[in-house]
Amino acid sequence: MFFKPARYIFFIVVIGYFFLCSCKKSAEKKETRSFYMGVTPWPADFTDAELTKAYDFINQHCDLVSHHFDEGIPYEEAYKNLPWPSRLSNEILLRKTKISAGKSIFLSSSALTLSRKEKADYYSGSDVSISDSIKNYWRSLAVNDNKVITAYVNYISYLINEFNPSFVNYGVESNNLDWNPAAFSQYKEFIGKVYGQLKIKYPTIPFFVSFMVNESPLALSYAAQLIPYSDYVSLSAYPYTVSSSAANGNTDPSLLVTDFFTRFLDLAPGKPWGFAETAYIAEDLVIPSFSLNKKGTEAWQQDYLNLICNLSNTRKAGFLIWFCFKDYDAGDIRLKSLGLYQDLFGLWEDTGLKDENDRERIAYQSWLRWMDKIRQ
Repeated sequence: MFFKPARYIFFIVVIGYFFLCSCKKSAEKKETRSFYMGVTPWPADFTDAELTKAYDFINQHCDLVSHHFDEGIPYEEAYKNLPWPSRLSNEILLRKTKISAGKSIFLSSSALTLSRKEKADYYSGSDVSISDSIKNYWRSLAVNDNKVITAYVNYISYLINEFNPSFVNYGVESNNLDWNPAAFSQYKEFIGKVYGQLKIKYPTIPFFVSFMVNESPLALSYAAQLIPYSDYVSLSAYPYTVSSSAANGNTDPSLLVTDFFTRFLDLAPGKPWGFAETAYIAEDLVIPSFSLNKKGTEAWQQDYLNLICNLSNTRKAGFLIWFCFKDYDAGDIRLKSLGLYQDLFGLWEDTGLKDENDRERIAYQSWLRWMDKIRQ
């Protein structure tokens, strides 16, 4: 009888020891990722219901949100410190209201038109107080004009002060291989001056431009010339449209050339990097005006997501942004009815992790598995 309590205590200690060891091993086995994961709040349709779904996905299944501004620049308002366009102010307020506290912010702004080879036009939502003559004046200025530089720095500063971002892509898709060489030279001067001023104003924020990933030596050369003004090597990648392996319509990502992404990373091996935007088709892509006829499957979309996530983890990327979480067939139909549709919008229509009917694709579960990993 004397030894039983001692024996009981001994067994409790032993069981507790093995329990603690088991918990420790379980914690040690938890997989990790180096990069933030996020999407833009681009909705499947321009309705409150679909916008809510987009933000719900961000708040539940992302640790980063990408706020992407690509509708031109309010040059006059920015240069003269006038009140900002009401549509822009309202959009910013909505974005801030919809995002849960604690999400990191990735801010993107394009200084170029959607063609990515000329200066951005005037902001499309400017108030009526901005006359056509004022807009035409700003259109007449070269991209490297000091007034344009000042206006753009002020505009980016406004967005930074509103969002307090962790990352700023201030030159979306800057290395278009179709640049006129003289125009690119002006743009490079613009980028250099904007970068210098932003770094002085916000020394702790990483500023960078993003590069469209393709196999063109010229696109790589343009990227190399802009690297000095970029704190990150930041990639914009949609290989199903441009890769040599997809020339015959087969977009199986396993066929991509081995250095499809890494040739850009190797431009500056010492710099951090990430995917500023990317996605992959899960359905066939047919756009005759672009001579595109590409086969897409859910399996290939999942393979691509896993490919870039594994690359990001291996090479210690800082962020990975999938452009939109759900197919936006309905949104494009609405744009067509309003006469606002461009074939360009069709390039990403069927790249969602969910299809247009809210059905989860197999890549959706891959996204959740990667999100479940501990970011460190």
